[in-house]
Amino acid sequence: MAFKVPSKRRRGSSTTTPIVSHSNSPASSSFVRSSPIFRVRSTEYSQWQPKKRVSIHPPIKSGSSIAQPTRTSPLAPLPPPGSAVSTDEILLPEDDAVVEEREENDSLNEVIMAVDLRNRGTVGCCYYVARQAKLYLMEDIQSGGLEVINTCRSAPTVSAKLRLYAKINSVKLHVQPTVILLSTRVDESVDAHFDPEGASRGSRNRDMDQFRLPYILEIRPSPEFSYEGGKSKLLGVLIDSDATNQVAFLTPGDADSYDEYGDGNEPGFTDRQGKMIRLSGRIDMESHLTIGCAGAVLTYIQRRKAVEYIPGDISASNAFRTSTVEMFSLDGMMFVNADTLASLQILQSESHPHFHNQGPTTNSSRSKEGLSVHGLFHHLARTAQGKYLLRQYFLRPSQDLNVINERLDTAGVFLRPDNSVPLNTIVKSLKQIKNMKTVIIHLQKGISNRVGKAGGIKSGIWSSLRSFAFYTLHIRDAINEVIDAENLAIKVKVLETFQGRELATIGRIVSEIIDFPASAEMHRTIVNPGVDDELDAMKQTYDGIEDLLNQTSQNIAATVPVQHSLDLNVIFFPQIGFLISMPSDPNTGQGHYEGGEAEDQRWEHIFSTGSRVYYKDFRMRELDETLGDMYALICDKEIEIVHELGQEILKYEDMLANVSETCGELDALLALAQGASMYKLVRPHMTRENIIRIRGGRHLLQELTVPSCVANDTFLAGGPGNFTPSQSEDMLNQTPVMSPQTALVSDGIQGPSMLMVTGPNYSGKSVYLKQVALIVYLAHVGCFVPASTATVGLTDKILTRITTRETVSREQSAFMIDLQQVALAMELATRRSLIIIDEFGKGTESSDGAGLACGLFEHFLGLGDERPKVVGATHFHEIFENGYLEPRPSLAFGHMEVRVDMEAEDVESQITYLYNFQPGRSTSSFGNCCAAMNGIESAIVDRADELVLLSAQGEDLVAACATMSEQERKDLEVAEETAQRFLAQDFQASKNKNSYTLQVTQETLAQIVDV
Repeated sequence: MAFKVPSKRRRGSSTTTPIVSHSNSPASSSFVRSSPIFRVRSTEYSQWQPKKRVSIHPPIKSGSSIAQPTRTSPLAPLPPPGSAVSTDEILLPEDDAVVEEREENDSLNEVIMAVDLRNRGTVGCCYYVARQAKLYLMEDIQSGGLEVINTCRSAPTVSAKLRLYAKINSVKLHVQPTVILLSTRVDESVDAHFDPEGASRGSRNRDMDQFRLPYILEIRPSPEFSYEGGKSKLLGVLIDSDATNQVAFLTPGDADSYDEYGDGNEPGFTDRQGKMIRLSGRIDMESHLTIGCAGAVLTYIQRRKAVEYIPGDISASNAFRTSTVEMFSLDGMMFVNADTLASLQILQSESHPHFHNQGPTTNSSRSKEGLSVHGLFHHLARTAQGKYLLRQYFLRPSQDLNVINERLDTAGVFLRPDNSVPLNTIVKSLKQIKNMKTVIIHLQKGISNRVGKAGGIKSGIWSSLRSFAFYTLHIRDAINEVIDAENLAIKVKVLETFQGRELATIGRIVSEIIDFPASAEMHRTIVNPGVDDELDAMKQTYDGIEDLLNQTSQNIAATVPVQHSLDLNVIFFPQIGFLISMPSDPNTGQGHYEGGEAEDQRWEHIFSTGSRVYYKDFRMRELDETLGDMYALICDKEIEIVHELGQEILKYEDMLANVSETCGELDALLALAQGASMYKLVRPHMTRENIIRIRGGRHLLQELTVPSCVANDTFLAGGPGNFTPSQSEDMLNQTPVMSPQTALVSDGIQGPSMLMVTGPNYSGKSVYLKQVALIVYLAHVGCFVPASTATVGLTDKILTRITTRETVSREQSAFMIDLQQVALAMELATRRSLIIIDEFGKGTESSDGAGLACGLFEHFLGLGDERPKVVGATHFHEIFENGYLEPRPSLAFGHMEVRVDMEAEDVESQITYLYNFQPGRSTSSFGNCCAAMNGIESAIVDRADELVLLSAQGEDLVAACATMSEQERKDLEVAEETAQRFLAQDFQASKNKNSYTLQVTQETLAQIVDV
């Protein structure tokens, strides 16, 4: 559809802010400045949803009834339910000036959102808020599906402070989009999700027109959602911070450098790469779907400006401008990008070992989960839907304490020793349960069994339904035996969705109608005897065909010469009918006998094989007419009965889908519980306090790959925030009832927000950093953690600079990739974020790297009450020893303990790694010892030790490298003495034929010695 053009074009008119009445819910002025919209609608009257947008709605005829009050802005507050609202108060006569002003105000309230769904449920989303001139991009969410799209539809745009208020007061402050853009390549389910009645696609009935939706839905061509197009559009966005950037990064390109950085002196260069570098520091450029959605939004904005403004209009430059590009995360979900998932090894796929099973795409590659945190639990899920849901748990950790504690409570109950019997029963039953969504799809298509698949009827639709009904009833009975599970949400859900009568009915009718042994033998669906009398009669007649054929064969043999009657047969082919079979004559290829001489007694030749000839006569035709279609009639009747059975089963479609989904949820929760028992994990204490307190923490993957693992402690406390005492008191008074494991809001805990870890190479610093992040990550998944005890505060983001994912497809160096990761962490960090920095600055010159690392740590510490929790590791000891990073209460130091024995003969024996975290700093990295342990030649290691010692003594390393050692001096003296003896020889008196050559050599050597 096309957007409606306003009746008048604006010519240089100034944009005024509309007057919006105050909302019933209080909002602070800081929220008004920080939120992408100045006014939000309280959900106190959630039933008053905007149904019409005045700026694009057709005129309402007089006398028409009004079901809901109409407002001029979709974001303006609505009157409370039950209040008297007259028609005259809502619809007033408006002149052209009022209409034009209203249309301008409506354009400021535009919220344009683009959504894309591809690659097995990966969701990308981007939206633009016209009033704030901001473009918001979301990290691509894998395995998201319609659930995430529905959340994107109410994308949170409030500040961090108000988001905390919203969580405590259970008030969801969302922005409803006014325009939604979808790609033509998006799945039909997404289109149906946004427009269930197809109102946006037009209808003859005016009740089904597009204006019934609270937003405009446009289906745009897929090229507008392309990744490359989105990058180009984003590079053209004017970002405010770039105006003060005085650094230009020019590379050879197709365009000249006549832009804000270039002066045209060096044609053939462009700053596109420089813009891309700066943009990568703000948003995650690896989110391909979201970048494509951003391109679609910017294309839509450009099209709107071209339609609504005349060329050269001054107002066009201010309308729909984009001043800022930011990332956002969905409410209730932890923000985790691809770098964090790769660095922490949350998910890691391995290709199939057989080359023929390595498909060209990820969908056909048959890859499996490798050594990853998710892989430790993946095999514990028994159902397909459980494996899928478990993957969603690990891809999208939750920030909802109720959700997290519910998962932890479930695991805790099932891990009780007295619940081991029902747990094993449920796990065994889950192994036999298939995904009913796939079964229902096959039923709707009329597919009874999977032709050509392994297992045949045993893995077909009817066998799956019978097993599903049988084992779900087993699960229902077993979960009733679980002790102390009365308050578990999953048990309540199982008892509500597992409707015993309906499941028993499904299992009974399937077992009564389908003959599974006969179906397995015949490789098709066979109906049991006694189901249909007509079918039973036909089957009885068909089963007697063998006796009929014997009798008919004897009758025909009596009319055939004796020498040919012994080898005569009457057979039946379902596709051809009844036939007479005779041996063929090797000489002629014809049968020895082909009927009598009379016309009605001759046999009709049908076909021949190598040794037999097949005929039809009048008796065979009579059998064809009476019994020839019997097999086809039986098959058709069975198909009809099976179809009726399928229609009967589809009456329970919703119930089956809900039970299957509940089985998947139960399976995923039990996988977390079994993993906790298998890997000796403990329940974390989740709290709203902004702290991380870990005792005896371990790295979940590391301890599985080494003989022994050393446990270590961690304590961090993030910034308390900028809440005033009155605000904190109000928040405490309005805190909802939570589980005993959940603490109240209390940010008064004193502790360091940054922990700097030093120590030798190979001492376990990186493992320590990752283990802290993994424990926090697993706690938000709702999983038990590898520690003795752990208290974890709600964390909104985990941002890492650990692994440098280099590839030739990215036009960045390794150090540039590190810088972009750090820039993104600085851009997105809040006081509830956890940031892991591992040896940042090592990719460049040592002084530059030390300066950048020190500046980065100082930046996070300087955020005051909004400082995030940071765990960093570095080898730049000079930034501490020279006082560049001053000690303060918010900064703590730790090191990995080693035992040093300098009297050891071998360098590699001088240090013993204990992998034990201790407070305080180390003063050396012992890189030479690590080099010796890894096979570097001793001469190189010894020379490195000498240079390190000279550097520590303040000596000039250039002069030191120019100084010869005692051995080198002796070698030089021997060489000089040999040369002097050679020069003393008299080669002119020699009559050797090579005397001239020796004389020349002697003169040359003399010149060298003199020099």
